[in-house]
Amino acid sequence: MAQSGLHIDQPPTFFFLGVRMTVLLSGEQTGGQFSMIEGVMPLGGDGGLHVHHNEDETMHLLEGALEVTIGDLIFTLKAGQTYFAPRGVPQRLRNLGDCPARGVLVTTPGGFDGFVAKAGIPEVSALPATPPTHEDMKRLLELATEYGIEILAPPGAPA
Repeated sequence: MAQSGLHIDQPPTFFFLGVRMTVLLSGEQTGGQFSMIEGVMPLGGDGGLHVHHNEDETMHLLEGALEVTIGDLIFTLKAGQTYFAPRGVPQRLRNLGDCPARGVLVTTPGGFDGFVAKAGIPEVSALPATPPTHEDMKRLLELATEYGIEILAPPGAPA
């Protein structure tokens, strides 16, 4: 980690499973301590049921609402609320609301941002977010294994 601090003025943005994700701080930038990502999930967005084996996940929701599954717990996360999902526990985020949901995601330790960068599509202002293709999902599943993420039910599939 930088001894004198760090300032990021143009963080990279990717489209990942239809979600616009801006890597505010990468694991590399924080010396592996954590990753911080702003995400905007569109209406109907679904992260699929999955398990992070390498990192814990915390999200603070800024706008909208999300259906959150963490193990056997299912609840609606509203703007201004926060959740914690420990590594090794199945989790899922779905936007069943009536507007996009925007939140800040922190994963500890850092590294999830690398998965987002490799599996996502770099933002291009003229390119709208589109649902992943079959080939996109195949590549995502291969990368997930590399990053210690186990997909239990892909986006749109019942848990």
